Amino acid sequence: MQPSAKRSNGIQMPTKARLGIVGHAGCGHANSHLGFIQDDSGGLATVLTLWQRLTGVDLTITSVRAEVGMEGSFTVETASGGVATATARRGVTPYEARLAQAVVGEQAICTQALAVRAFGRILGQGAMEAPVALQTAIANAAIRSLKAANPDEVEIFDEGVEGNCGLGACASFRIHGLDVSMMALVNATVGGLGPNEDVEGNVDLYGKTGAMARFGLRDVPTFLIEGKVCAGPISPIIDVPTFLIRAYPTDDNPVVAEAYMRAAKRLGYPAVYREELLQRSPDAMRRLTETMGEKLVALGEELKAARTSAEKVRIAAEVHRFASEDLGGITFMSDDIHRVMGGVGQIPGTTACMSLFIPKAEQLRTVLPVLSTADAGCFADMLYEAVDVMAGEGLLPKAEEVLRQNYRNPWAAED
Repeated sequence: MQPSAKRSNGIQMPTKARLGIVGHAGCGHANSHLGFIQDDSGGLATVLTLWQRLTGVDLTITSVRAEVGMEGSFTVETASGGVATATARRGVTPYEARLAQAVVGEQAICTQALAVRAFGRILGQGAMEAPVALQTAIANAAIRSLKAANPDEVEIFDEGVEGNCGLGACASFRIHGLDVSMMALVNATVGGLGPNEDVEGNVDLYGKTGAMARFGLRDVPTFLIEGKVCAGPISPIIDVPTFLIRAYPTDDNPVVAEAYMRAAKRLGYPAVYREELLQRSPDAMRRLTETMGEKLVALGEELKAARTSAEKVRIAAEVHRFASEDLGGITFMSDDIHRVMGGVGQIPGTTACMSLFIPKAEQLRTVLPVLSTADAGCFADMLYEAVDVMAGEGLLPKAEEVLRQNYRNPWAAED
């Protein structure tokens, strides 16, 4: 797939939308259980790419300043004047400060990929705090750049989640004759721990509620974008990178999914719709958390009984692997939010989710799915075409009708 080069200038003063677009970066959310591995910055990268096409905002990283020491941090600045700082819990070494310079001159768009470029790889759950902190600073600087470039049209906000430091931006656009509200979101924990994504997607809680209401994002058909992934059930059966579209028929909005699929057909991009995925469960996160806790207890008992150094090293390595990979399947979201909004943060009735899955064989060669600028461009192409499908092929009224049937937002009145 090669991205197209469509451009127009469609930002406008805040207007209540007919359509929504939301995308986030879960800083440090690189792994989950069952071998799930991802670049979780795809949503933010897609929104930033389309936003850049529509406004011309310059997201070039002009400097990275590192504060070395146990109170260490990274400060990133862009050509548009967006500046953000993020800390690393166990400090920043002089060598990490030097490595971070690798991102200077790059676009602050594929934020996880940039952190990987600097440090080689990335892990969450406190395993690799310096790369996650650098990603956080890049992502928040990008958000502030959007405001700096269009101060009257763009609203920015804090996540408002305890222990988090991510920012979000929202603006109104005129695209294919429709009023569209776009939200770019950073989910990031203080200290580079990662991830807490309680307000990912279009979850209408905490610091997002005001902007969600003002830009009409609570109750409109919404295109939701996730990341670049290697996982079942898709990766083992595909030969080329393929867009996976997910919307459970009674929990989400399959008409939005249809718009994605028609866009893919127009563009000639490989895509598949799996309607059985993303069904909500009242206790899936609780059960999985208990299972993970039992695994940790078992590892603790095994360590308690260990006598030889070889045993202790093996167990310690498995504890570290388990914490840095499998626990990413539970740390990213609270039980009660997952029960309603599901694993990618969807207000029931409003959205379909788009991800880019890679073949398992590709992951075995490269180890990590890493989002490229070309990938982000293809994601943005899909969005642009999908909005045109909604506007020109009569799908928007159908999507609105499905929304009315499936809509559930128990927290909507709590602000």
